[in-house]
Amino acid sequence: MKLSDVQKRLEMPFPAHLVGWKPQALTKDRSRALLVAYVDARAVQSRLDAICPDAWEFRCREVSGTPTPTVHGSLTVLGVTREDFGEAGEGEAGTLKAAASDALKRCAVHFGIGRYLYDLPRFWSDWDEKKREPITLPELPDWARPEHERTPGGAHIVQALEELRSHLPNDVDAQREVWRLLKTALAASQSGPRLSPPASTPVAEAQPTGAPISKAIKSQIAAHLTGPRWLLEREERLAFTSWLADRRDAPLATSADLTEAEGRKALAAIERCLKPKALLEQWRANPAGLPGEAEALGAVS
Repeated sequence: MKLSDVQKRLEMPFPAHLVGWKPQALTKDRSRALLVAYVDARAVQSRLDAICPDAWEFRCREVSGTPTPTVHGSLTVLGVTREDFGEAGEGEAGTLKAAASDALKRCAVHFGIGRYLYDLPRFWSDWDEKKREPITLPELPDWARPEHERTPGGAHIVQALEELRSHLPNDVDAQREVWRLLKTALAASQSGPRLSPPASTPVAEAQPTGAPISKAIKSQIAAHLTGPRWLLEREERLAFTSWLADRRDAPLATSADLTEAEGRKALAAIERCLKPKALLEQWRANPAGLPGEAEALGAVS
């Protein structure tokens, strides 16, 4: 396989839910912002893994003497190498890790990954300075969406399938059972009335609430918190899960320390959350407190 064989796949637009928006410029009174579209480094890595999982490599080295953390990145795809520099932003994001992510994305643009984002029209939005976020977000034009999202409802279907994939258990036998039940459901939807699972289908017994957390619940929590909506590293995931599970006096050393009831409580809060950023801000502002009912109304449905 050569780079020319996969060039069109590398250049394909990303699903709309993977495209974020950040301010490039603000008016003097900071009431409006010029927004630019971007995808994070994980989306780039996923694209490369999907197309040539064993044939890409990224390396970077720190550049000294720069005012902000800067790295020189080198991305090799199917034997072809492209290079560029990456810089960290200001504030908490100003780290070498952020610079490396920026370098990866810039190198990827040389291969066509995400290059179309630079062709999007300029978009000014009202800006909420207190929350440091735009009040309204632009809609991507059809040409900047994957083919399946150009059909009404297509984006929701694909996003639902990706969400389902993130919930799959790690156990191979359990994955086979899920696949068998899905095929049964698909066959039923095509042939008429909905069918119940065969009587011989083994049904997993519910875990006692005081029992150690099950692998399924633990995997679902990890899938959510490492996904694009939350993007939490391991230590933050454990601390945030402790907070959601009301373990203020005994923070987690590992997610296996949770009981089944605590895990379900944390998972329910994560799945109901409409505004992850708002809930994370609430946690960071008061990690010793609880996600109280009144405070959480704005972040949880």
